[in-house]
Amino acid sequence: MKTHENTIYHQAALSHGYVSLIGPTIEEAARRYSQRSIGSVNSWKDLCLKRRKIERNWSGIGPSKITVHQGTGKNVHRIKVDEKAEYILTTSITGGLLVTDLQDDRVLWSLPDSHVRPYAHCEYGEGFVIFDYIDGSKEVWRHVPDWNDEEAAAVVSEATPTPRQLRVSRTAAERHGTESIESARGHFRPWAILRSPLTTRAFRFSYPTLGAAGWDCIFLWDVRTGTLIQTIEQIQSGEHNNGGGAQDQVAAAMTALDLLGDINYIEVSEKYVILCGSHFLRLFSRATGRFVLDICSWKHPLSMWHLSLSPHRPTREAWNGASLVSQEVVCRRVPMPESPEVVIDEFIAVHISSCGSHLAGLMLSSRLIIIHDFERALQPGVKVVDLSIEIQLGSPCLSSRYLAFENGRISVVTKTGVYIIQPDWLSLSAEGDSPPKVSIYRVPVLGDTSCLGAVSCLQVTDTGLFLNWDTDFLPTEDNDGALELMNNAFYNTLSDQRRSASVGNGFPVTLVDVDEPDLDPESSTVISIDFMPCPGSS
Repeated sequence: MKTHENTIYHQAALSHGYVSLIGPTIEEAARRYSQRSIGSVNSWKDLCLKRRKIERNWSGIGPSKITVHQGTGKNVHRIKVDEKAEYILTTSITGGLLVTDLQDDRVLWSLPDSHVRPYAHCEYGEGFVIFDYIDGSKEVWRHVPDWNDEEAAAVVSEATPTPRQLRVSRTAAERHGTESIESARGHFRPWAILRSPLTTRAFRFSYPTLGAAGWDCIFLWDVRTGTLIQTIEQIQSGEHNNGGGAQDQVAAAMTALDLLGDINYIEVSEKYVILCGSHFLRLFSRATGRFVLDICSWKHPLSMWHLSLSPHRPTREAWNGASLVSQEVVCRRVPMPESPEVVIDEFIAVHISSCGSHLAGLMLSSRLIIIHDFERALQPGVKVVDLSIEIQLGSPCLSSRYLAFENGRISVVTKTGVYIIQPDWLSLSAEGDSPPKVSIYRVPVLGDTSCLGAVSCLQVTDTGLFLNWDTDFLPTEDNDGALELMNNAFYNTLSDQRRSASVGNGFPVTLVDVDEPDLDPESSTVISIDFMPCPGSS
């Protein structure tokens, strides 16, 4: 065994997906992960054991803990985390952009509130941070250690940084001491300015492409050069086939619902642009610029399988020192009616898996729709409903807040809780009547409804889940009473039934948050649930 140990664990790393190729050395494989994730590894066995511990921690089997990142301040709006570079980027309710060290919580670099507007949205990837300026333009800044003069010179003239960007950059460099590459971790310099021909509402960055959506058009830029590479027009019109079926009489009569509607979210992948409108989840091919798939938010059912949370409560002993608790899941097959039921709901967010095969769409009424191998729905005769599962995450009467999809895990915040959903993707692809296998975990200590309602960002990394929270509402170890009250409130919502009311056209509209008090927490700080391997854990 000892003689062949390295070969055996190398094969284990391949079979579990810890490495994707046979060729890499252990040193090359380790560079795929952050220091926070695996630290120093000396063998394939060491790598496998550390990766396995992280997986167990994400499943609530091993320990996890909540960390407060006080350095991010008390007015956090948006969050981005670079685990390898070990920093957190945040924009603020009051304006400004802040970069803090992931480990020691100190401020590394910042931009003032006179330059970054209040409630600025930001995107980040591969060392580029992008945020919207008050005039609607998108500023692109690049991490100083990644700076390349030749690449900077390739930015097109209409996208070169403005004098205003250059002035504030010099001031930030003087304030934070950007004197060398070694001292510039977490520091940024202006790279480009991207201006939309028309007003845009939502934008999303998937390196190297930034996508921004207006009412009836989508713009795509290559941030490396600042070039506007594609415009997709007339996005409001489409076919209402829910994955291949013909238009029905109900859809034909619903003139107000024929349009995509208000744009809630945009997702960009190598092959597709996906929009969340108030009436549809709509996919466009980047190769052709044409619409390829509509998923109605107002046709029901959306899936052949419906999953919900059981009222059965796990014991406190089952927590195992973890922040996560496994929730028992109830699964039932949904009968398909001859004609769909019409209840108006809407998608508020959508993400595509890193492998490009699966979609996760979050609806306002705390319903998560997972569509596995969604490209099959582009084939004749294949319907989205046959590829989907629907998960009701707590009460349908309380709204959803945020969605993330990383490393095969889906994370959701609703006003009933913070959830991690881990589908067994093979079971979702299985033919026949076998129910899908899905594990759902909840974070009981993050159960305050007012704080959940104020969550404005959720980010997931290899070893952590990050969100904004009022830290005064974190239960302490000696305050079991507060935790018990939140737990009781959560389980009481599981019996809630969907509420709706008819509007002018006679169709029912889903109602959420009707009886909820409008309470805003007094502060908003980044907290994280950390799943790093603990020294000595097994």
